[in-house]
Amino acid sequence: MKTYGSEPGAPEPDPVRVGISEFEVSDTGQCLKSYGLGSCVAVALYDDQSQVGGLAHVMLPNGDENHDMSERKPGKFADTAIRAMLRQMVETGASYTDVEAKLAGGGDMFEFESFGDGVGQRNVIAAQEELDKLGVPIVAEEVGGQEGRTVEFDTATGILSIRTADGEGTVEEL
Repeated sequence: MKTYGSEPGAPEPDPVRVGISEFEVSDTGQCLKSYGLGSCVAVALYDDQSQVGGLAHVMLPNGDENHDMSERKPGKFADTAIRAMLRQMVETGASYTDVEAKLAGGGDMFEFESFGDGVGQRNVIAAQEELDKLGVPIVAEEVGGQEGRTVEFDTATGILSIRTADGEGTVEEL
């Protein structure tokens, strides 16, 4: 049982829910959880030295192309979410050069005519390109496919747990 810095035997606190188009940053060892990743991508950033971590539930690839919306909701887009989350992590105590990334999701489960084909894959590519541009290494990823996922990111350890929605309840840790 994880106690997140509380007294031994204390109950584990509920995870902080990170909704679609949102991101959260923690330096207190919280668990951050996103449900229902289909074509959306979870981007987990972590600095193991400062134990500052963040989780974004990204909906679309590029906010720079949607400037008005990205200013109001930076967590909606891969590029703007990663930049905003990284900035907040550094302000919270992370060292930019020690941050590493893990990705999950980006399945192509649904067809959205308004978004075009392959939005899941486009989300993954946009996240990978933005992380590369910023010099943040991707140390693990579980992306693509045709199944939904739920992720839980433990900011005390940097472990990203992924549960697939294939009915088997399997959990993979990255």
